Amino acid sequence: MPSRSIESTLAADVIREPPAGSDVIFDVDVERGMLHFVLANIGSAPAHAVRVKLGETVRDLAGRRVNDNPLYSCLEFLAPGRRMRLLVDSLAGYGERRQPMKLTTKLQWTDDSGRSSTRTIVHDLRAWTQLRETL
Repeated sequence: MPSRSIESTLAADVIREPPAGSDVIFDVDVERGMLHFVLANIGSAPAHAVRVKLGETVRDLAGRRVNDNPLYSCLEFLAPGRRMRLLVDSLAGYGERRQPMKLTTKLQWTDDSGRSSTRTIVHDLRAWTQLRETL
């Protein structure tokens, strides 16, 4: 077996084809100190009737319940490769207002054939608060 350099191994691990079918995730993104929730279809096919249920009540910087955002209850189509970012708050403000640091998110969607899929994702935002650099 030919040997591979670390660089080629890392590149092979990072660059890969999207999963077959629809594959919906909920992620957290911090950019320049601002906290965003990200709903994305990382798969190669559309996702339909996408529903997101946050296990904890989260409020945005205007005091509105993020849980009630139509993006999470009325999204009928999410194209492959599409990422929907929702600004929540500054990370510092989120913590100061004693928002939940551990989030459990339940996702549900169907694919083109009508097959239903579900996924539960847990994020612990305390990991982000430990970073000292501006993100």
